[in-house]
Amino acid sequence: MSELFEPINLGSIKVKNRLAMSAMDLGFTSDGSVNERFIDFYVERARGGVGLIVIGGCYPEMNGKVWKSIIGLDKDDFIPGLKKFADTMHKYDVKVAAQLLHGGRSASSFFTKMRPVSASSLAHVNIKQAPHALTIPEIKRVIKGFVDATMRLKKAGFDAVEIHGGMGYLINQFLTRATNERRDRYGGSLKNRINFAREIVIAIKDKIGKNFPIIFRLSGDDFVDNGLKIDESIEIAKELEKAGVDAFNISPGWHESRTPIMLMSIPRMSYIFLAEKMKDQLQVPVIGSVRVNDLALAEEILDNGQSDMVSIGRPLIVDPELPKKYKKKQFEDIRRCIACNQGCFDSLLNFKSVSCIYNVRAGRERELKIRKAKKMKRVMVIGGGPGGLEAARVAALRGHEVHLYEKNSVLGGQLRYAYLPPGRGEIENVITFLEAQIKKLNVKIQLHKKVDTKEIKNLKPDAVIAAIGGSPIIPPIPGIREKNVVVAEDIFDNRVKIGKDVVIIGGGTIGCEVALHIAKMGAMNPEVACYLLRNGVISGDEAVAYTSRGKRNITILEMKNKIGGAFGISTRWVIIKQVKDAGVECMNGLHVKEIKTSKNGKRSSKAKSQDTKICVTFEKEEKVNSIYADTVVIAVGYKPNQDLLRKLDGTVDEFYTIGDCVTVRTALEAIHEGFEAGLKV
Repeated sequence: MSELFEPINLGSIKVKNRLAMSAMDLGFTSDGSVNERFIDFYVERARGGVGLIVIGGCYPEMNGKVWKSIIGLDKDDFIPGLKKFADTMHKYDVKVAAQLLHGGRSASSFFTKMRPVSASSLAHVNIKQAPHALTIPEIKRVIKGFVDATMRLKKAGFDAVEIHGGMGYLINQFLTRATNERRDRYGGSLKNRINFAREIVIAIKDKIGKNFPIIFRLSGDDFVDNGLKIDESIEIAKELEKAGVDAFNISPGWHESRTPIMLMSIPRMSYIFLAEKMKDQLQVPVIGSVRVNDLALAEEILDNGQSDMVSIGRPLIVDPELPKKYKKKQFEDIRRCIACNQGCFDSLLNFKSVSCIYNVRAGRERELKIRKAKKMKRVMVIGGGPGGLEAARVAALRGHEVHLYEKNSVLGGQLRYAYLPPGRGEIENVITFLEAQIKKLNVKIQLHKKVDTKEIKNLKPDAVIAAIGGSPIIPPIPGIREKNVVVAEDIFDNRVKIGKDVVIIGGGTIGCEVALHIAKMGAMNPEVACYLLRNGVISGDEAVAYTSRGKRNITILEMKNKIGGAFGISTRWVIIKQVKDAGVECMNGLHVKEIKTSKNGKRSSKAKSQDTKICVTFEKEEKVNSIYADTVVIAVGYKPNQDLLRKLDGTVDEFYTIGDCVTVRTALEAIHEGFEAGLKV
């Protein structure tokens, strides 16, 4: 029997189930206050059935504010907004906590207008601003700030506080040798490095009372040079447990680590072992977190004794009703987080508020309500890509009779190709959800159906939503029509045989994805590699190499100076690393001049045969070079399909265009436009 929906005690409070919503910056405020938009967002998550909601991080003093939209707890003015939030959440039998996060050296003066502080004067790798090393009197002042902030939470009616002691923020900067070079009682030995965290916990318990629970968030492993490893983190947790911590929330790494933490390429539950090791050594509850996007996984974690609770964040952005749907076994109605970061983390990094690739209402709950239409219409949606699917879903929810036409044999549009490369499989969840929903809503789907004006006259729709997508750009390069010169879609659809030597023209999103897809062909199955490694047949390095790539030689030719420019901020560096690890050679800053079949038997330096090759000539730094390939892949992007639009425009009074057929979009943009079109009809 699963423990997922059983209650659990965290110190003096009882939480109705084992699901916590982790603290996240949402970008909904700029002055530190809790506003109506913030409350509206969490109301839907409270209604959805989560047991504990943690908001934040919240800065206990201005010098600790790490981003413009962080919630404030450094003055009493914030108490009324926090009280309104807590009172509202309690109506849904949800416990609430706030995370206190002091950024230390991660708090840029760009936001605080103050010099950052830390354990020592070692600059953050990205901010590059040397912090002020806190003196002992200043440490006492910072500790008082944590206590005062916790008192404000108690006055506001919160049930608990979470102290963020991980991920490279101030407390973590004291705990780890990577950032602590002190020689006083707060530095040196692990016992001394724990003192700052211990004194915060003790001071809060002394001032606020033993019955106000403290959750401590700790990095199980820092994933940085000289950082904490799990054994040290366990010792820290044991000491903090003695000091009065009531539960531990265990997460991996630092944001500045070069080990990915938040991306879809990370296998699900990769870091739960850190919580499991903690649980084996502690008496208080341990919360596991990160890359748990399915509550079946949460059940597995709990049932196997790997943690006492599971904390999820982004999965509740994409589906606020996740717990309720899972409990009712409404599995096909669940939107599963794909960890793309497009609407959440990347939005914040671009100074925008949180949204979601396929929950358009996230952060706009009051503004975007789907209501029944006053008049039922016959709606024709042309195109079964993500934008068209979302438009059909919303229009059908409003009570319209919806007909969806797709020229291909399957739905999904170009998004079908995005989940084929290794580490991108989560993207399929978007199509799976949308397709299941429109079928449940009795949308009339016609596949293999290319729409023209005659089809519109036959259906006689009241409204048409055109989501006909785009087509691959074929650049005007001499020889582009040569044999064995193909587009990326040919590779993804398995329509062509791929040779040993492959040249990809274009290093943007499509070029990188098709390179990774080809590189993985012929790679060893990880299960086979584990078997061989366990039995001493291959080494660890060989296992990594064999599972990373097959035997093809792949070269990307890119006009710009860098590859992967269209990926999000949080994703691009990982994609580039994956491309490098796959053995793909990248040549940037060049112009392809000609493609032709080589008749003289020339071959690439890595090829073993004298077969006829394709010669790709390019110019780089005013020098002309050539590279030989068996297969050339054109992956320079897409162009809007607008010929049909011109023919269709004017055929009906109500005509909407969305997605790539207007201008090339991201999936997020296409789906959001589809939602809004569905609301308009």
